[in-house]
Amino acid sequence: MDEQEIIEKLIELDVRALTINSRRKNQLVEITNQYKKEEQEIIKNYHWQTEKENVKTAQKILQEAQEEIEQFREKNKEILENMELEFKRSLATITAEIIQQIFQFNRENHG
Repeated sequence: MDEQEIIEKLIELDVRALTINSRRKNQLVEITNQYKKEEQEIIKNYHWQTEKENVKTAQKILQEAQEEIEQFREKNKEILENMELEFKRSLATITAEIIQQIFQFNRENHG
């Protein structure tokens, strides 16, 4: 593999890393937007219920909404942790490939 091919491979790996990072950021934005939308829907639901039911029923709905929010947060946390793990794996793979190519390039150029 000549120097030009190594540089092209490094550029390709960099583009892959940027793509993965960009995809991860987009997913985080989507998750955040989805969370906000669902939170707004829960709040809207809560207001509608409190207008039609007594205080005891409204408190029960609030408790359920908080449990749903907590479950959603836990699910998002798990999704984010999985995304971070996948990103770290990809980064480690790309790094290992770069190092391997550098060593191979050095071996080829230095005998």
